[in-house]
Formats: sequence, C-alpha cells, structure tokens
Amino acid sequence: MRESRKKVESSPMITILNVITVLVLLAAILSIAKLVNELNHVFNRELYSNMEYNLQDENYGDMVREYYSRSYDVAPFATLHEEEYHVAEYADAAFRNLFYENAGDSEQAASMKTRMQDARNGSGKLSVSADDLDSILEEITLFPEKYAS
Repeated sequence: MRESRKKVESSPMITILNVITVLVLLAAILSIAKLVNELNHVFNRELYSNMEYNLQDENYGDMVREYYSRSYDVAPFATLHEEEYHVAEYADAAFRNLFYENAGDSEQAASMKTRMQDARNGSGKLSVSADDLDSILEEITLFPEKYAS
C-alpha cells in the first residue's frame, strides 16, 4: 500500500542550472543593496550643502532664503557653516539697506548698516563674499535701468 519513495536523481545539467540560479539571485540581492545605499547617499545630503552650493554659485538671494529657513540652527551655538550663515545674514542686511536707502528711511538703513558690519565681522575668511556682494549692489545702484524688470 505504501509506495516507496525513490530517490530521484537529477541530471548534472539541472544541478548546474540550480547553482547558476542561486548565484544570479545573490548577485541581484547585492546589486539591489548597493542601489539602495547609493540612493540613500544621493537623497540624504548634508543639511547645509545648499548654503555652500549657493555661496559657490554666488546666489545670494537663495542664501538669504536658506538663512531664514534654517536660522534656528546657528544660534546660540557655533556650527561648521557659521561663516556661511553670516554671509547670508550680510546679504540680507545689504539688500534691506539698499531698499531702505532708496525708500528714504534713514533710521532703518542705519540699523541695517550695523547689522551688515556685525555679519561681516562674523564671516571670517568668507568676508570676500561680502565684498563681492557690495560690488554687485553698487552696480545695481549705479545702473538701475539695467536691472529694472
């Protein structure tokens, strides 16, 4: 009544195909793990890389936006990117100073001048960027028709 189970022997070709299948699956798993690791590396950038990129690109407007969105990271403790934040603060104060001077509000303009000086003092070796920003704003002041939209 009981059927005896016979040991089914597989051909050598089936054994080779099984080994190849296992090796391909292992290679696929390793490739997917590497892909996930690379994607994490790409999308989990350092939090401050935007500020650094904008500084290198001389995109002071985006630096100001980044400064306001992350200003809580700076005070009251020092960070590795503190000088970049001071350059962004300088840019903000310089833009506002130009606005208040053109609007005729000398009290606010003087307040922005003080803020500009404080930010320049904190920018350390990046104070060259503040000089660059001053030359850009001076050009805007001298040739306003060039920048009028």
